[in-house]
Amino acid sequence: MSRAPTSGAPISKGLLLVAMEPPAALEEEFNDWYDSEHFPQRRGLPGFESASRWVCLSGWPRWLAIYDLSSVEALATPEYAAVSGGNSTPWSKRLLPRTIGRRRVVAEQLHPGDALALPAGEVARLCVAHYPGADDAAVEALLQAAAGLDGLSQLRLFRDTTGALWLLAAFSHPVGLERIEGTFAVAGGYGAKLLNLYAPYRRD
Repeated sequence: MSRAPTSGAPISKGLLLVAMEPPAALEEEFNDWYDSEHFPQRRGLPGFESASRWVCLSGWPRWLAIYDLSSVEALATPEYAAVSGGNSTPWSKRLLPRTIGRRRVVAEQLHPGDALALPAGEVARLCVAHYPGADDAAVEALLQAAAGLDGLSQLRLFRDTTGALWLLAAFSHPVGLERIEGTFAVAGGYGAKLLNLYAPYRRD
């Protein structure tokens, strides 16, 4: 998806979304690793503009991290390469192969402009939906379906490297899955292949 912008054309904001599930016996260590090493490391990289962690209330896998990027080119910097893949830390290399359900999504923001995610402290629930093959009409359908939806604080739409559409809908108060499904299960004739509901990650 990486491309050089034409002269004067705006550069789209990027998104990195990563989901995974550790074995139950490793969940505490997994969160130790994320909180003390992996998450701070990622937040400090060039082009990473915001970062948040989420726990799945309905759907799978359980753990989600979302990073706003100045553009998808943030994933092509020497700094990112220096801490990724074969250059990952020993702790990462030990834990990551033991997780399941791993999903890594790289996407460009379609709506609304260059808005970043709301601070996790302002969000009670986050809906994440995935629409493979969805066209521009699906974008308009989602915007219309969400108009006036009670408690909706922010709706962002993205196109990933496969051309699929992704929706991130932030709510200011808790909402149920039934309400989410009624609004976002279908987008202009395209059914959501994934429709998960999350709460902000907090660790006591």
